[in-house]
Amino acid sequence: MFLVGLITWWYGRGWIEQWRRNGGMFMRTLEFFSVGQLAATLFSPFRQISAGNRGNGSFASAFSAFFDRLISRIVGAFVRGFTIIAGVIVIALQALYVAVIMAFWWFVPLLPLVGFVAFMIGWVPRG
Repeated sequence: MFLVGLITWWYGRGWIEQWRRNGGMFMRTLEFFSVGQLAATLFSPFRQISAGNRGNGSFASAFSAFFDRLISRIVGAFVRGFTIIAGVIVIALQALYVAVIMAFWWFVPLLPLVGFVAFMIGWVPRG
């Protein structure tokens, strides 16, 4: 009876709970990097500096404000671009990790059986 309960939990509630944990971890990572929001604001000014139109309206102040905004947008694009690249890499690695963990989850209860069969046929690991 104990073995049946253990297997029932492992492939039932345990499996669902493992998915829930991994899904929560994955969602926190997606929220941390927020790749969609970063991509939507890729060329927005960095740190939203106030380089608007200067008060006197001269050509020099307008030209200076234009270059301030341009440099701010370039810096913002670089920072957001590198963050997007890092986020995509981390999310892909985490998806691979979750896939491996969930695949192993199915086969872990079979390992004692594999060990018993190996013992019965006389296989001994060398190394």
